Amino acid sequence: MRVLLKLFVFLLMWSSVNANADTDAMQLLERVGVAAKKLNYDGVFSYQTGNKLQSIRIIHRADEKGEIERLLSLDGVAREVIRSNDLVTCIYPDDRSIKVNRRPLGRGFPSDLLSRLSSAVPYYQVTLGKQGRVADRIAQELVIAPIDNYRYGYRLWVDKESDLLLQSNLIAGDGSVLEKFAFSSVSLGIPISDQILKPQVSGHAMSWSRTEPETSANMAANKGISKWRVVWLPEGFVLAAQQNRLKASNGAAVEQRVYSDGLSSVSVFIEKIRARHSHLHGGSNMGAVNAYGSIIGAHFVTVVGEVPQKTVEKIGASIRYVAGENQ
Repeated sequence: MRVLLKLFVFLLMWSSVNANADTDAMQLLERVGVAAKKLNYDGVFSYQTGNKLQSIRIIHRADEKGEIERLLSLDGVAREVIRSNDLVTCIYPDDRSIKVNRRPLGRGFPSDLLSRLSSAVPYYQVTLGKQGRVADRIAQELVIAPIDNYRYGYRLWVDKESDLLLQSNLIAGDGSVLEKFAFSSVSLGIPISDQILKPQVSGHAMSWSRTEPETSANMAANKGISKWRVVWLPEGFVLAAQQNRLKASNGAAVEQRVYSDGLSSVSVFIEKIRARHSHLHGGSNMGAVNAYGSIIGAHFVTVVGEVPQKTVEKIGASIRYVAGENQ
């Protein structure tokens, strides 16, 4: 469930906001970030990408201990996510496994988007739009347009009464909607009991795995031994993560780099060619995610991201093998 992997910290240094930001729009965006963390709510939202549609229930509580929320898949395979501040537990009853991940960003609706946007404001224009209705509530539209055509934009609808984010559309350059999150119903300011926040899974022998974000030291070490250089990136994109621990299905080591402007991100995968191993060559897409594959210096190079096709192609075409020179 991609949405469960797509509310946590929203910190924005307003003194550094540039001319792209409309004052009223930015003040509303700040209130939206506070509301996402401080409100109690219980609602159902839908997530649509391409021709896939999922319905998810979210229960969120804020108190003196911080935030806790529970998300439940309402269709398809039964899945749950429990988030307690920065600790996220993903539960998959069908395969009897539980995965626990401590991350710098929570993965839920709607605060993940808001927290990522906080560091990306210089690369997007934020303005007020029209008023509308979402989940039978009056909502104010916020338009978030990129400064160039190398990334997507957003249209947000914010509850006029509570400042809770009710809907988010990911917008392509031609104005089409690539992905959509939207509440169909939501109850605000209600008491949330401990019981309703507990996962409804029992009687299984669960397996647990814990993964930590790569440390700055590890990233620096990987960066230092890399023989690859990405020559071109959209303005604002910087190296956010790097690792060499991945293994391809044929056993070959894979180097992965993640570049991000804070809101949008692109992954670069580099893998040495092995016999009888197929690989993407040229462009491909699935919903909002585009990919571009090529062969460089006896290596398969793949660029994947929730950005336009032209972006992954231009990044892919700029990658060079430069032994002894670092990105």
